[in-house]
Amino acid sequence: MSSTNGMKRVGYGYVCSTERSIIEKLSREEKHMQAIIYTRPGCQKCRQTLFKLSQVMPVQTITADADDYELFRKLNYRSMPVVTVYKADGTHEEWCDLQVDKIKKYTEE
Repeated sequence: MSSTNGMKRVGYGYVCSTERSIIEKLSREEKHMQAIIYTRPGCQKCRQTLFKLSQVMPVQTITADADDYELFRKLNYRSMPVVTVYKADGTHEEWCDLQVDKIKKYTEE
């Protein structure tokens, strides 16, 4: 079977793009991961982080306000975005700024 007909070979056979997207969505949901990203308007690092993580898990974005900035300063977060990834096992990981290595940990699994 060639790839010219829209079918793609995966570990369990050939699937069309619709089936593949459903399977990928279900496998993401199985992991039960989700992220909350605090952003700042016009922030390129925020947009990049959101774009990458939203491809592999549900993401909620919140535009940070003055209270959020004050809290972030207390937590020693000095740049945006501020990201929290909640994992299936009940733990979470938190970071600020564009952290390519941390994003890859989720997007390349």
